[in-house]
Amino acid sequence: MRLHSLTLTAFGPFAGTEGVDVDDVARDGLFLLWGPTGAGKTTLLDAVVFALYGVVPGARGEARRLRSDHADAATRTEVCCELTLAGERLLVVRRPEQTRPKKRGTGETTEQARLTVQRWTGGTWEPVSTRIDEGSEYLRVRLGLSAEQFCQVVLLPQGDFARFLRAEPEDRGKLLRTLFDVDRFARAEDWLAAERRAAEEALRGERHRVSTLLHRVAQIADVEVPEELAPELVGARPGASTGAWVRQVRAVAAERLTAAEAAAAAAAADSTRVDEELAAARALADRHTRRDRARARLEELTVREPALAPLRARADAGRRAEVLRDVLEAGGRAALAAERAGARHAEAAAAWAAVGAGRDADPATARGLRDAAAHARALLPEARRSRELAVDATRLAREVQRLTAACADGARAVEEEPARVAAAQARLDAAQAAAARLSGLAAAEEAARTALDAATRADALAGRLDRARAAADAARLAWLETRERLVELRTARLDGMAAELAAGLTDGADCPVCGSPEHPRPALPAGARVTADDEDRVRAAVDAADERRTAAGAGVEGLERELAVLRARAGEERPDALAARAAAARAELARVAGLAGGVEAARRALAAAEQRRDAAAAALAADREALQRRTAEQAAAEQAATEAAARVDTARGEDPDLPARIARLTTEAEHCEEAAAAAAEEVRAREAVAAARAAAEDRAAVAGFADVLDASAALLPAGELATLDRRLREHDEARSVLAATLADPDLADLGERPDVAALQQRCAEVTARREDAVTALDQARRCAGALDALAGEVVAAEVELGERRARADQVAGLADLVGGRGANTLRMRLQSFVLAARLEQVAEVASRRLQEMSRGRYTFLHSDALGRHGARGGLGLDVLDEYTGAQRPTKTLSGGESFMASLALALGLADVVTAEAGGVQVDTLFVDEGFGTLDAQALDAVMTVLDELRRGGRTVGVISHLEELRTRIPTRLEVVAGRSGSRLAG
Repeated sequence: MRLHSLTLTAFGPFAGTEGVDVDDVARDGLFLLWGPTGAGKTTLLDAVVFALYGVVPGARGEARRLRSDHADAATRTEVCCELTLAGERLLVVRRPEQTRPKKRGTGETTEQARLTVQRWTGGTWEPVSTRIDEGSEYLRVRLGLSAEQFCQVVLLPQGDFARFLRAEPEDRGKLLRTLFDVDRFARAEDWLAAERRAAEEALRGERHRVSTLLHRVAQIADVEVPEELAPELVGARPGASTGAWVRQVRAVAAERLTAAEAAAAAAAADSTRVDEELAAARALADRHTRRDRARARLEELTVREPALAPLRARADAGRRAEVLRDVLEAGGRAALAAERAGARHAEAAAAWAAVGAGRDADPATARGLRDAAAHARALLPEARRSRELAVDATRLAREVQRLTAACADGARAVEEEPARVAAAQARLDAAQAAAARLSGLAAAEEAARTALDAATRADALAGRLDRARAAADAARLAWLETRERLVELRTARLDGMAAELAAGLTDGADCPVCGSPEHPRPALPAGARVTADDEDRVRAAVDAADERRTAAGAGVEGLERELAVLRARAGEERPDALAARAAAARAELARVAGLAGGVEAARRALAAAEQRRDAAAAALAADREALQRRTAEQAAAEQAATEAAARVDTARGEDPDLPARIARLTTEAEHCEEAAAAAAEEVRAREAVAAARAAAEDRAAVAGFADVLDASAALLPAGELATLDRRLREHDEARSVLAATLADPDLADLGERPDVAALQQRCAEVTARREDAVTALDQARRCAGALDALAGEVVAAEVELGERRARADQVAGLADLVGGRGANTLRMRLQSFVLAARLEQVAEVASRRLQEMSRGRYTFLHSDALGRHGARGGLGLDVLDEYTGAQRPTKTLSGGESFMASLALALGLADVVTAEAGGVQVDTLFVDEGFGTLDAQALDAVMTVLDELRRGGRTVGVISHLEELRTRIPTRLEVVAGRSGSRLAG
């Protein structure tokens, strides 16, 4: 993996858009990312991780604070990263989920996260994926590292490895588990633990089964389980058997069965004898009861006999009149029928006279009317069909008209749709071409904007440079003037040096020039006296002027270098031309971006246009086919409707329509039939009245009545005669039955009534004894049978328990071994053993760099020793001090030594993780902070190791705020913090 460039917008402390050309900054292989604490140096590394994995490492990721608090609402948070992975140059653009103001109305709306991955094909950027899941998987496969591994291999984090260096074995194992895949070993541990639990559960289940069987034996036999066979002791002692106790219980149950069979036989014999005695007593008591009940009932019926004589006479007269009921009722009915027939005849004759037109009301006339109505009714379907055909013809005419218009419209649509498809295809081609040009235009716009900014700054800087040059010239002239003044003063002092020396002579003191104690003629000053203080003051002024001249010259040089850089960036064009080019590039970028943003819409529009074109062609063909069918159907319907209407008009005659003709003829036929039938019915009714009266007179005389009126008076209401007969018959039958009952020989000479209650009590007692004996026998049989069945189950369960115990012991031993217990004296779990092997590799690789940094003093040693208070071992890490030969804990290292050890450990772990990941090539590496704890000598050693890291084309970025590193690493990128957010220095 090699990082080429990074651009982030509104990310972390950076409010605007900041870009880093890593290829330019890292041209020497080693560069410094410098800035004050909190400026956002680590945020640049967070942006790289976010672009590739969508997460932010460490505690910063837990806070989920990606968007800059300094950014304005219209700026979207975004990270753009250009890098090479697995031989492919990729451009990754990722946005987190964020809120933005609504385009319409007030409030905010949530903008979903986005990920775009593009591949450089040599001339353009080719889209790879715009889906987060697909793009993330594409990057993960080519990176070959998880997010945790990437953060430890590529971004050596500040403080993490110092904590890793001093951590307890368990805490150190947590980090190693994130870097090395030991899940399969953890699954092996879990599988063995689960197998042990399953084996123990099976053993407990089998022990519970044996215990349950023993309790069932004890429950069936109604005994107690011996203490040595208690549930908690079953199966605890190998070789212990339950068979003897079960055999003893079975023998006792067999003896109980024999005794119960004898007792049940004796109780059955007693019960049979007592039952026979009770049955005989009950039969005798029943005969006494029957005789007493018959005597009482017979006396009661005898007392009621005189009150039944009037009822017997009335029943006799009613019975004789009952045979005349039919002729009496027939005569009455015939009289009523004759009256009703006369009324109906009068009504029917009047109705027929109204419609008959003088015709006789006879059956022949009625049949003629009925035939005419039937003929008209037969033509009703023809009339209905005529109307339906007319409606169908009208409907088909409208359908033909509609289909004709639809065919015309469809033909126009078929002619127009190809042009629309071509236009949609053109828009899609333009949008795709714009999307392909977008990255190049963005780069061109950025270059034009950078050139314009450089030209603008260069113009402003040119004025400053002129002023700085004027100030430098003035400072130089002031320095020259001050230096000339110093020369003049020094010359004047030299000229007056003799006078100055003479002024210091005293009598008797040696001359500092000649050494004589006599001073015959001291020199006198020729002009103004210049002292050493005067010279020192002017010299100080000269030095100050020189410093101002030097500072002004340095300022001019700096401005000249900055102006040269800006003009190089701006090029040869004038600012107005650059402004025009930048505006044109910006406008072109906006235009192309607008076109590129419509690729999906254009693709959907093209698909919709093609679908409409195909649908229009299919609809036109269907409409034309339907038009042909409907035209033929219309012609056929019109012809059939005309023919049916002609036949109906002929049949209806003078009536408005066929239903009216049918109704008229039917009404006339009904009136004719009613009049003829009413006349015949009246004649029959009169004849029936005369015949009924004669028959009633004759039968009344035969029955013994004086006339028909006497017979009618004796006639009882319906059902009353049957009620009287039933009452009298029941009385007579009851007396006969009671007399027969008392004459029965079984009810004669009965003797005394037996004591049935006493016999019942005795029978109940004997029956209870028999039932108890039978119950005891059944229990003894079931007990013996159940014990026989359980004996085999107990033996089989005991054998199974032994097998379960052996398997549980074997699995528990293996589980304890891989879980760091039992025979595992180091208390090292299987996954810890694997991690310990990885840590041993890391210690071996890291020791080479630590020895170089510490000039051969320290070497990492992996330790399998147990931790404090017997904690699990396997992940211990010590250092060997070559100066003393002692093995020391890593916690005893000083701050600088801890940093060197942490850096060596981080680099070693990165190498091992890279090899574990299949030899992933990492060409860009970042080391984050910690250099402030090193002295100059240790810093030299660390820088030597970092220099070695960039061999083979690797780029190493050092992140620090240490001022000394600015002098050691000439290529650097500075992060500047401010109240409105951080930015990168220009």
